Amino acid sequence: MSLPIVIEIAVGLIFIYLTLSLVASEIQEILSALFQWRAEHLKRSIEQLLAGNSTRAEGKERGQNRQAAKTLADRLYDSPLISNLNYEAQGRLASWLRSGLHAIGAVYRILTFSRNVFGNKTSGPSYIPAETFATSLIERLRLEEFQQVLVRSRFNQFIQTEVQLPLHNTVSELRAQVGDETLLRAEMDYFDQELAQVTADLNARRVSLEAALNQILSQLQAFETMATEVPLSDAAIAQSFLRRVRYLRNRLLSGHEQNALLTRLRPTLGDLAALLDPDSPTYAELVELAQREGGAVWGALEKLQQEVIPPELGMSLATLASRAEARVQTTGNELQQLQTELEAWFDRGMERASGVYRRNVKGVGLLIGLAIAFTLNADTFYMFQRLSTDQAIRNSIVQTAEQLEVRGIDSPEALAEDLSIDELSERIEGDLRLVGAAVGDILADYPLPIGRTEAVITAQQAAEANWPIPLIPQRLIGWLITALALSMGASFWFDLLRKVMSVRASGDPPKSSPNA
Repeated sequence: MSLPIVIEIAVGLIFIYLTLSLVASEIQEILSALFQWRAEHLKRSIEQLLAGNSTRAEGKERGQNRQAAKTLADRLYDSPLISNLNYEAQGRLASWLRSGLHAIGAVYRILTFSRNVFGNKTSGPSYIPAETFATSLIERLRLEEFQQVLVRSRFNQFIQTEVQLPLHNTVSELRAQVGDETLLRAEMDYFDQELAQVTADLNARRVSLEAALNQILSQLQAFETMATEVPLSDAAIAQSFLRRVRYLRNRLLSGHEQNALLTRLRPTLGDLAALLDPDSPTYAELVELAQREGGAVWGALEKLQQEVIPPELGMSLATLASRAEARVQTTGNELQQLQTELEAWFDRGMERASGVYRRNVKGVGLLIGLAIAFTLNADTFYMFQRLSTDQAIRNSIVQTAEQLEVRGIDSPEALAEDLSIDELSERIEGDLRLVGAAVGDILADYPLPIGRTEAVITAQQAAEANWPIPLIPQRLIGWLITALALSMGASFWFDLLRKVMSVRASGDPPKSSPNA
């Protein structure tokens, strides 16, 4: 067998595999949309991500951890950011079609004894950006809310115990020394009012913690200035009082002290992650604050207590929080860095989930390919035999492949759009009908490489006489080979077809000049 004929046979087989792969891809897309494989796999992957390495738990604990992950995932899917990603077609016809698909999905779950991963909903998004997931999780766990609550509580305690109380004690001692209980009363009242306003601004998030501390320093500076204008008969007492006020202000004014104060007042990411552990000191601090203040703080604590948190998620968040703290460049940017770590964590988990999905798709593609091979009687052995002995079929397919090259189609998707099933059948003059129907009038005398015509079946039965493997029909092996080929995907066969066509074109003998 000469090399040009071998290449033409290869082109024929590859083109048939490409054509059937396009059909298989369309069927797989329809099934994927019908049963929402992508959306369902995404939801299960998120549940697995939240459950973490639950193999470290034993028996009942492992089951509880997985159930908690499912519950939390359901609640995350109810968040506005994620639920808004679940786009569905609008219109009456689309609604009827969607209802029918949901009914089919419900029957499928009943027959397969599988749960509806979307809870009380019928569908979910097929893709969730990492930023959306991280933001939804932080909002669901109320980490930013609790950060503000703890900052406010610690700031109020700092104001009372380390600013107002020392200053009031200093002024009280001054009054006792000079025997005047009304001394600096107006100045102290004004100072307390200004501190109350700073606290209110911080609680309303009109100012940052750093700005609030700077305002306190400004108020201490203003109080010191007003105190110097108060006439005192004893200069030594006056100087001692001013030194104590100045010491209080300088202690806060020191850059080192201010940074340490910011670190002490603002809860770390480790503190926030520890809120998921009822036995942690941060959780005990929050409970004490809720009991003391009640109101919104108590309501937020009750919501946290009602939240179902997988233990493994708490451990994962603690690790991510520690990593984020090590990478924080600007004080006050901790939650943003934690969100960045959560996004990277989500992306890594979804990369692993994508690998699992691709393997599952391969398995489904193999089953679809086997179904197509059986339905169309696409026997690779018979196709090879017909292509190697029938020049008319080879020429027809090669000409069709050359036409595709000439038109510049550069992807299987473009081929699928450019050629519908009917158009493709017309272009190859019936030699490669996707449904395996009879040949057209021109090639009526040539059996197709695929199909269940009498001529094809007769030829296959005749080939069985020389088949060396007993009890296993040659057609079955041929179908399996075709199924494996189709599971490779249309992109694989399209790229291979272009390479083989390039080799064939480069191997053509040069045409002689008419004047030679």
